[in-house]
Amino acid sequence: MSSTTRAGSYRAVLLLPSALRTFAPALAGRLAYGLLPLSTLFTVHRATGSFGVAGAAVAGFGLASLSMPYKARLVDRYSQRRVLPSLALVCALGLVATTFLSTPALLVAFVAVTGLFAPPLGPSMRSNWRLITEDTDLKERAYALDAICEESLYLCGPLLAGLLISLWSAPAALICTAVLLACGTFLMVTAPLTRRTTPPSPARHPLGPLTNGGLRRILVVILVTAAGVSTAYLCVAGVAQAEGRPGAAGFVEAGIGLGSVVGGLLWGRRKHTRSHEAHLAGLIGVLAAGLLLASLATHLVVLGVVMGLAGVAVAPLFVVSYLAADDLTPPDQRTEASTWINTANNLGSAAGASLTGLLIDRAGPAYGFLAGGVLLVLVSAAVLLGRRTE
Repeated sequence: MSSTTRAGSYRAVLLLPSALRTFAPALAGRLAYGLLPLSTLFTVHRATGSFGVAGAAVAGFGLASLSMPYKARLVDRYSQRRVLPSLALVCALGLVATTFLSTPALLVAFVAVTGLFAPPLGPSMRSNWRLITEDTDLKERAYALDAICEESLYLCGPLLAGLLISLWSAPAALICTAVLLACGTFLMVTAPLTRRTTPPSPARHPLGPLTNGGLRRILVVILVTAAGVSTAYLCVAGVAQAEGRPGAAGFVEAGIGLGSVVGGLLWGRRKHTRSHEAHLAGLIGVLAAGLLLASLATHLVVLGVVMGLAGVAVAPLFVVSYLAADDLTPPDQRTEASTWINTANNLGSAAGASLTGLLIDRAGPAYGFLAGGVLLVLVSAAVLLGRRTE
Protein backbone atom coordinates (compact mmCIF):
# COMPACT_ATOMS: atom_id res chain seq x y z
CA MET A 1 0.00 0.00 0.00
CA SER A 2 2.90 2.37 0.41
CA SER A 3 6.56 2.77 -0.24
CA THR A 4 8.21 3.34 3.14
CA THR A 5 11.49 3.96 4.89
CA ARG A 6 12.34 4.22 8.57
CA ALA A 7 11.23 7.51 10.12
CA GLY A 8 12.90 7.74 13.50
CA SER A 9 11.18 7.42 16.86
CA TYR A 10 8.33 9.03 18.78
CA ARG A 11 10.87 9.92 21.44
CA ALA A 12 12.58 12.19 18.90
CA VAL A 13 9.30 14.05 18.48
CA LEU A 14 8.68 14.47 22.19
CA LEU A 15 12.24 15.71 22.77
CA LEU A 16 11.78 18.63 20.37
CA PRO A 17 11.68 22.05 22.09
CA SER A 18 8.25 22.87 23.62
CA ALA A 19 6.82 19.50 22.54
CA LEU A 20 5.95 17.97 25.92
CA ARG A 21 5.20 21.35 27.49
CA THR A 22 2.50 21.94 24.89
CA PHE A 23 1.30 18.40 24.15
CA ALA A 24 0.71 17.12 27.71
CA PRO A 25 -1.76 19.87 28.75
CA ALA A 26 -3.38 19.75 25.30
CA LEU A 27 -4.11 16.06 25.88
CA ALA A 28 -5.65 16.86 29.27
CA GLY A 29 -7.94 19.41 27.65
CA ARG A 30 -8.85 17.05 24.82
CA LEU A 31 -9.65 14.27 27.30
CA ALA A 32 -12.62 16.43 28.30
CA TYR A 33 -14.16 15.76 24.89
CA GLY A 34 -13.92 12.03 25.60
CA LEU A 35 -15.81 12.42 28.88
CA LEU A 36 -18.34 14.91 27.60
CA PRO A 37 -20.92 12.78 25.70
CA LEU A 38 -21.71 10.35 28.54
CA SER A 39 -21.44 13.02 31.23
CA THR A 40 -23.83 15.33 29.36
CA LEU A 41 -26.21 12.52 28.42
CA PHE A 42 -26.70 11.30 31.99
CA THR A 43 -26.71 14.80 33.51
CA VAL A 44 -29.57 15.87 31.25
CA HIS A 45 -31.37 12.55 31.75
CA ARG A 46 -31.08 12.93 35.51
CA ALA A 47 -32.63 16.41 35.29
CA THR A 48 -35.43 15.57 32.84
CA GLY A 49 -35.97 11.81 33.06
CA SER A 50 -35.89 11.64 29.26
CA PHE A 51 -33.26 10.02 27.05
CA GLY A 52 -34.86 11.82 24.11
CA VAL A 53 -34.08 15.20 25.62
CA ALA A 54 -30.62 14.00 26.69
CA GLY A 55 -29.86 12.74 23.19
CA ALA A 56 -31.03 16.02 21.67
CA ALA A 57 -28.73 17.95 24.02
CA VAL A 58 -25.69 15.83 23.05
CA ALA A 59 -26.62 16.19 19.37
CA GLY A 60 -26.90 19.95 19.80
CA PHE A 61 -23.38 20.14 21.21
CA GLY A 62 -22.17 18.02 18.28
CA LEU A 63 -23.88 20.20 15.67
CA ALA A 64 -22.19 23.22 17.21
CA SER A 65 -18.91 21.73 15.92
CA LEU A 66 -19.83 23.32 12.59
CA SER A 67 -18.49 26.53 14.11
CA MET A 68 -15.07 24.96 14.68
CA PRO A 69 -13.43 26.11 11.40
CA TYR A 70 -14.34 29.73 12.11
CA LYS A 71 -12.98 29.53 15.65
CA ALA A 72 -9.79 28.11 14.13
CA ARG A 73 -9.66 31.10 11.80
CA LEU A 74 -9.72 33.38 14.86
CA VAL A 75 -6.90 31.33 16.41
CA ASP A 76 -4.80 31.73 13.26
CA ARG A 77 -5.47 35.46 13.17
CA TYR A 78 -5.13 36.41 16.84
CA SER A 79 -3.05 33.54 18.34
CA GLN A 80 -3.95 30.61 20.57
CA ARG A 81 -3.04 32.53 23.70
CA ARG A 82 -5.62 35.25 23.01
CA VAL A 83 -8.48 33.06 21.73
CA LEU A 84 -8.41 29.61 23.34
CA PRO A 85 -8.59 30.60 27.06
CA SER A 86 -11.69 32.75 26.50
CA LEU A 87 -13.45 29.98 24.58
CA ALA A 88 -12.48 27.36 27.17
CA LEU A 89 -13.63 29.50 30.09
CA VAL A 90 -17.06 30.21 28.58
CA CYS A 91 -17.51 26.57 27.56
CA ALA A 92 -16.45 25.27 30.98
CA LEU A 93 -18.78 27.66 32.79
CA GLY A 94 -21.58 26.60 30.47
CA LEU A 95 -21.00 22.93 31.30
CA VAL A 96 -21.03 23.69 35.03
CA ALA A 97 -24.21 25.76 34.68
CA THR A 98 -25.88 22.83 32.88
CA THR A 99 -25.79 20.84 36.10
CA PHE A 100 -28.16 23.40 37.71
CA LEU A 101 -30.81 23.42 34.95
CA SER A 102 -33.91 21.22 34.70
CA THR A 103 -36.18 22.62 31.97
CA PRO A 104 -35.90 20.33 28.89
CA ALA A 105 -36.02 22.99 26.16
CA LEU A 106 -33.66 25.26 28.07
CA LEU A 107 -31.20 22.40 28.64
CA VAL A 108 -31.07 21.46 24.96
CA ALA A 109 -30.61 25.08 23.87
CA PHE A 110 -28.07 25.81 26.59
CA VAL A 111 -25.88 22.78 25.81
CA ALA A 112 -25.97 23.63 22.09
CA VAL A 113 -24.92 27.23 22.75
CA THR A 114 -22.19 26.00 25.08
CA GLY A 115 -20.89 23.87 22.21
CA LEU A 116 -20.37 27.00 20.13
CA PHE A 117 -17.58 27.99 22.52
CA ALA A 118 -15.79 24.61 22.62
CA PRO A 119 -12.11 25.44 21.92
CA PRO A 120 -10.53 23.77 18.84
CA LEU A 121 -7.77 22.05 20.81
CA GLY A 122 -7.01 19.29 18.30
CA PRO A 123 -6.49 21.61 15.31
CA SER A 124 -4.57 24.04 17.51
CA MET A 125 -2.22 21.28 18.67
CA ARG A 126 -1.64 20.21 15.07
CA SER A 127 -0.78 23.84 14.33
CA ASN A 128 1.73 23.65 17.19
CA TRP A 129 3.19 20.45 15.76
CA ARG A 130 3.80 22.26 12.48
CA LEU A 131 5.82 24.88 14.37
CA ILE A 132 7.58 22.38 16.64
CA THR A 133 8.69 20.16 13.72
CA GLU A 134 9.69 23.07 11.49
CA ASP A 135 13.02 22.40 9.77
CA THR A 136 12.77 18.67 10.63
CA ASP A 137 11.30 15.67 8.82
CA LEU A 138 9.19 14.67 11.85
CA LYS A 139 5.84 16.30 11.06
CA GLU A 140 4.19 13.10 9.82
CA ARG A 141 5.41 11.25 12.90
CA ALA A 142 4.11 14.06 15.14
CA TYR A 143 0.71 13.87 13.45
CA ALA A 144 0.71 10.10 13.92
CA LEU A 145 1.52 10.49 17.62
CA ASP A 146 -1.26 13.06 17.92
CA ALA A 147 -3.79 10.77 16.21
CA ILE A 148 -2.78 7.78 18.36
CA CYS A 149 -3.20 9.75 21.56
CA GLU A 150 -6.52 11.19 20.40
CA GLU A 151 -7.84 7.69 19.70
CA SER A 152 -6.62 6.60 23.13
CA LEU A 153 -8.45 9.51 24.76
CA TYR A 154 -11.70 8.50 23.12
CA LEU A 155 -11.14 4.98 24.43
CA CYS A 156 -10.36 6.11 27.99
CA GLY A 157 -12.80 9.04 28.14
CA PRO A 158 -16.05 7.03 28.27
CA LEU A 159 -14.49 4.60 30.77
CA LEU A 160 -13.44 7.47 33.04
CA ALA A 161 -16.83 9.13 32.67
CA GLY A 162 -18.56 5.88 33.60
CA LEU A 163 -16.32 5.52 36.65
CA LEU A 164 -17.04 9.08 37.82
CA ILE A 165 -20.77 8.60 37.28
CA SER A 166 -20.69 5.34 39.24
CA LEU A 167 -18.63 6.70 42.13
CA TRP A 168 -20.25 10.15 42.38
CA SER A 169 -22.85 11.37 39.89
CA ALA A 170 -23.32 12.51 36.32
CA PRO A 171 -23.23 16.22 37.26
CA ALA A 172 -19.96 15.61 39.13
CA ALA A 173 -18.55 13.97 36.01
CA LEU A 174 -19.64 16.96 33.91
CA ILE A 175 -17.99 19.37 36.34
CA CYS A 176 -14.77 17.31 36.13
CA THR A 177 -15.07 17.56 32.35
CA ALA A 178 -15.29 21.34 32.59
CA VAL A 179 -12.27 21.52 34.91
CA LEU A 180 -10.18 19.35 32.57
CA LEU A 181 -11.12 21.48 29.58
CA ALA A 182 -10.29 24.78 31.26
CA CYS A 183 -7.08 23.68 33.01
CA GLY A 184 -5.73 21.83 29.98
CA THR A 185 -6.35 24.80 27.71
CA PHE A 186 -4.88 27.39 30.10
CA LEU A 187 -1.73 25.31 30.65
CA MET A 188 -1.36 24.62 26.93
CA VAL A 189 -1.24 28.31 26.04
CA THR A 190 1.59 29.03 28.49
CA ALA A 191 4.04 27.72 25.88
CA PRO A 192 5.80 30.56 24.00
CA LEU A 193 4.85 29.28 20.56
CA THR A 194 1.12 29.77 21.30
CA ARG A 195 1.70 33.50 20.89
CA ARG A 196 2.35 33.00 17.18
CA THR A 197 -0.13 34.44 14.70
CA THR A 198 -0.54 33.90 10.98
CA PRO A 199 -1.78 37.15 9.39
CA PRO A 200 -4.30 36.47 6.60
CA SER A 201 -3.39 37.27 3.03
CA PRO A 202 -4.93 40.54 1.78
CA ALA A 203 -7.06 38.74 -0.81
CA ARG A 204 -8.35 36.01 1.49
CA HIS A 205 -11.79 34.74 0.48
CA PRO A 206 -14.53 34.58 3.18
CA LEU A 207 -14.73 30.80 2.63
CA GLY A 208 -11.03 30.46 3.39
CA PRO A 209 -9.57 27.06 2.44
CA LEU A 210 -12.89 25.84 1.01
CA THR A 211 -12.07 27.73 -2.18
CA ASN A 212 -9.33 25.15 -2.81
CA GLY A 213 -10.64 22.44 -5.14
CA GLY A 214 -8.12 19.87 -3.92
CA LEU A 215 -9.18 20.34 -0.29
CA ARG A 216 -12.86 20.13 -1.26
CA ARG A 217 -12.20 16.75 -2.87
CA ILE A 218 -10.44 15.52 0.28
CA LEU A 219 -13.38 16.70 2.39
CA VAL A 220 -15.89 14.87 0.19
CA VAL A 221 -13.79 11.70 0.49
CA ILE A 222 -13.65 12.03 4.29
CA LEU A 223 -17.37 12.79 4.54
CA VAL A 224 -18.46 9.77 2.50
CA THR A 225 -15.86 7.53 4.16
CA ALA A 226 -17.14 8.59 7.60
CA ALA A 227 -20.68 7.75 6.49
CA GLY A 228 -19.49 4.26 5.52
CA VAL A 229 -17.46 3.69 8.68
CA SER A 230 -20.28 4.89 10.95
CA THR A 231 -22.37 1.93 9.77
CA ALA A 232 -19.97 -0.35 11.67
CA TYR A 233 -20.83 1.09 15.08
CA LEU A 234 -24.58 0.80 14.65
CA CYS A 235 -24.32 -2.63 13.06
CA VAL A 236 -22.13 -3.90 15.92
CA ALA A 237 -24.83 -2.75 18.33
CA GLY A 238 -27.43 -4.48 16.17
CA VAL A 239 -25.52 -7.79 16.21
CA ALA A 240 -24.98 -7.58 19.98
CA GLN A 241 -28.66 -6.86 20.55
CA ALA A 242 -29.69 -9.75 18.33
CA GLU A 243 -27.45 -12.09 20.34
CA GLY A 244 -28.96 -10.86 23.60
CA ARG A 245 -25.70 -9.28 24.79
CA PRO A 246 -26.02 -5.55 24.08
CA GLY A 247 -23.23 -4.69 26.52
CA ALA A 248 -20.76 -6.64 24.38
CA ALA A 249 -21.04 -3.96 21.71
CA GLY A 250 -18.84 -1.72 23.82
CA PHE A 251 -16.02 -4.27 23.80
CA VAL A 252 -16.22 -4.70 20.02
CA GLU A 253 -16.17 -0.93 19.51
CA ALA A 254 -13.20 -0.67 21.87
CA GLY A 255 -11.49 -3.22 19.60
CA ILE A 256 -11.90 -0.81 16.69
CA GLY A 257 -10.28 1.93 18.75
CA LEU A 258 -7.46 -0.37 19.81
CA GLY A 259 -6.87 -1.34 16.19
CA SER A 260 -6.70 2.34 15.30
CA VAL A 261 -4.06 2.96 17.97
CA VAL A 262 -1.97 0.03 16.71
CA GLY A 263 -2.38 1.21 13.13
CA GLY A 264 -1.23 4.70 14.04
CA LEU A 265 1.82 3.34 15.85
CA LEU A 266 2.79 1.20 12.86
CA TRP A 267 2.10 3.97 10.36
CA GLY A 268 4.13 6.54 12.24
CA ARG A 269 7.17 4.26 12.41
CA ARG A 270 7.64 4.56 8.65
CA LYS A 271 8.27 7.47 6.33
CA HIS A 272 5.82 7.21 3.43
CA THR A 273 6.72 8.28 -0.08
CA ARG A 274 3.58 7.65 -2.13
CA SER A 275 0.98 10.33 -2.84
CA HIS A 276 -1.76 11.22 -0.39
CA GLU A 277 -4.37 9.96 -2.86
CA ALA A 278 -2.72 6.55 -3.11
CA HIS A 279 -2.60 6.26 0.67
CA LEU A 280 -6.22 7.36 1.04
CA ALA A 281 -7.40 4.83 -1.52
CA GLY A 282 -5.46 2.01 0.14
CA LEU A 283 -6.58 2.84 3.68
CA ILE A 284 -10.22 3.18 2.65
CA GLY A 285 -9.85 -0.15 0.87
CA VAL A 286 -8.74 -1.76 4.15
CA LEU A 287 -11.83 -0.37 5.89
CA ALA A 288 -14.03 -1.59 3.04
CA ALA A 289 -12.60 -5.11 3.30
CA GLY A 290 -13.27 -5.10 7.03
CA LEU A 291 -16.92 -4.12 6.63
CA LEU A 292 -17.50 -6.66 3.85
CA LEU A 293 -16.00 -9.43 5.98
CA ALA A 294 -18.04 -8.24 8.96
CA SER A 295 -21.22 -8.78 6.95
CA LEU A 296 -20.34 -12.50 6.94
CA ALA A 297 -19.46 -12.75 10.64
CA THR A 298 -21.94 -14.77 12.69
CA HIS A 299 -20.36 -14.43 16.14
CA LEU A 300 -19.43 -11.38 18.21
CA VAL A 301 -15.89 -12.62 18.87
CA VAL A 302 -15.23 -13.06 15.15
CA LEU A 303 -16.81 -9.68 14.50
CA GLY A 304 -14.55 -8.08 17.11
CA VAL A 305 -11.43 -9.55 15.52
CA VAL A 306 -12.48 -8.45 12.02
CA MET A 307 -13.35 -4.91 13.11
CA GLY A 308 -10.18 -4.63 15.18
CA LEU A 309 -8.11 -5.50 12.12
CA ALA A 310 -10.04 -3.03 9.98
CA GLY A 311 -9.54 -0.36 12.63
CA VAL A 312 -5.80 -0.22 11.92
CA ALA A 313 -6.63 2.08 8.99
CA VAL A 314 -8.54 4.71 11.01
CA ALA A 315 -5.72 6.74 12.62
CA PRO A 316 -3.50 6.62 9.48
CA LEU A 317 -6.47 7.87 7.45
CA PHE A 318 -6.63 11.02 9.57
CA VAL A 319 -2.86 11.48 9.50
CA VAL A 320 -2.87 11.39 5.69
CA SER A 321 -5.87 13.74 5.54
CA TYR A 322 -4.21 16.32 7.79
CA LEU A 323 -1.00 16.17 5.78
CA ALA A 324 -2.94 16.57 2.54
CA ALA A 325 -4.77 19.59 3.98
CA ASP A 326 -1.42 21.14 4.94
CA ASP A 327 -0.01 20.62 1.47
CA LEU A 328 -3.08 22.05 -0.25
CA THR A 329 -3.50 25.24 1.78
CA PRO A 330 -1.32 28.27 2.57
CA PRO A 331 0.07 28.71 6.12
CA ASP A 332 -2.61 31.20 7.21
CA GLN A 333 -5.38 28.65 6.46
CA ARG A 334 -3.94 25.36 7.74
CA THR A 335 -5.50 25.31 11.19
CA GLU A 336 -8.90 26.06 9.65
CA ALA A 337 -8.36 23.43 6.95
CA SER A 338 -7.58 20.87 9.66
CA THR A 339 -10.87 21.62 11.39
CA TRP A 340 -12.77 21.07 8.14
CA ILE A 341 -11.39 17.52 8.08
CA ASN A 342 -12.94 16.93 11.51
CA THR A 343 -16.17 18.67 10.53
CA ALA A 344 -16.55 16.56 7.39
CA ASN A 345 -15.97 13.44 9.48
CA ASN A 346 -18.62 14.47 12.02
CA LEU A 347 -21.20 15.29 9.35
CA GLY A 348 -20.55 12.06 7.48
CA SER A 349 -20.81 10.02 10.67
CA ALA A 350 -24.13 11.63 11.57
CA ALA A 351 -25.59 11.04 8.11
CA GLY A 352 -24.34 7.46 7.95
CA ALA A 353 -25.68 6.63 11.41
CA SER A 354 -29.17 7.91 10.62
CA LEU A 355 -29.42 5.97 7.36
CA THR A 356 -27.91 2.82 8.82
CA GLY A 357 -30.46 2.80 11.62
CA LEU A 358 -33.26 2.61 9.05
CA LEU A 359 -31.46 -0.16 7.13
CA ILE A 360 -30.90 -2.26 10.25
CA ASP A 361 -34.57 -1.98 11.20
CA ARG A 362 -35.65 -3.17 7.77
CA ALA A 363 -33.00 -5.69 6.72
CA GLY A 364 -30.69 -6.43 9.66
CA PRO A 365 -27.08 -5.52 10.60
CA ALA A 366 -25.46 -7.83 8.01
CA TYR A 367 -26.90 -5.71 5.23
CA GLY A 368 -25.75 -2.58 7.03
CA PHE A 369 -22.16 -3.85 7.03
CA LEU A 370 -22.53 -4.82 3.37
CA ALA A 371 -23.86 -1.40 2.37
CA GLY A 372 -21.06 0.37 4.23
CA GLY A 373 -18.44 -1.88 2.65
CA VAL A 374 -19.76 -1.33 -0.87
CA LEU A 375 -19.84 2.42 -0.30
CA LEU A 376 -16.19 2.40 0.81
CA VAL A 377 -15.16 0.27 -2.19
CA LEU A 378 -16.71 2.90 -4.45
CA VAL A 379 -14.95 5.72 -2.59
CA SER A 380 -11.58 3.97 -2.83
CA ALA A 381 -12.08 3.36 -6.55
CA ALA A 382 -13.14 6.96 -7.12
CA VAL A 383 -10.00 8.27 -5.37
CA LEU A 384 -7.79 6.06 -7.54
CA LEU A 385 -9.59 7.02 -10.76
CA GLY A 386 -9.46 10.70 -9.86
CA ARG A 387 -5.71 10.43 -9.26
CA ARG A 388 -5.13 8.78 -12.63
CA THR A 389 -7.15 11.36 -14.56
CA GLU A 390 -5.31 14.37 -13.09
